[in-house]
Amino acid sequence: MTPESFALPAYFDLGAVFVFALSGVVVAMRKGYDLIGMFFLALVTGAGGGLLRDGLFLQQGLPVLLTDPGYLAAIGAATLIGLVFGERPWYTRRGVAIIDAAGIGGFAVVGIERSLEAGLGLPAALLVGVLNGVGGSLIRDVIAGDPPLILKPGQFYALAVLVGGTAYLAMTQWLSVPVVAAAWVTILITFALRMASIEFNWSTRAVHREGLVRYLKRRRP
Repeated sequence: MTPESFALPAYFDLGAVFVFALSGVVVAMRKGYDLIGMFFLALVTGAGGGLLRDGLFLQQGLPVLLTDPGYLAAIGAATLIGLVFGERPWYTRRGVAIIDAAGIGGFAVVGIERSLEAGLGLPAALLVGVLNGVGGSLIRDVIAGDPPLILKPGQFYALAVLVGGTAYLAMTQWLSVPVVAAAWVTILITFALRMASIEFNWSTRAVHREGLVRYLKRRRP
């Protein structure tokens, strides 16, 4: 990693993994999973984005999940909290959504930076960055049998990561903003947009089944 490359501080990275894993624990409890099922869902939720990035797209050695024991420790801690305390108000779906809003932008930046280091072009790096940010929730929903959150109309999630990632590339590639500063600005943008969509219920809409042309023609007076 070059000096100008961005790396999340260890506490931030592992904290985000822990929170995402905790969201998997909450879903597992609501689905009635056993301890093994709870840990597995916490694992794929907390580390899913990184696994997609390292194993599917970049393919540059072992995923960090397997080389840094802190990741498994964070996921194990989330599972233990679920086992000991059960489902508590302070980590409801809404609570976890608010907390993990601080993590998705950072994960997206890491995905973009590692993709650029691997020689990918800007569009490909942005794609990997977005999937790094939302991959855990995508895998969680598929395994739990729920319609994936990022594929449904609803409050901004993948869109928030996409906007933040695009801003990051614009700042670093064309505006000469230092990488670390651009990364923290990206995290702030993503967090603010995600939070605003939650608080004000900003939502995407389903594509109209008639198609845009037919829909507009039918709407004419």
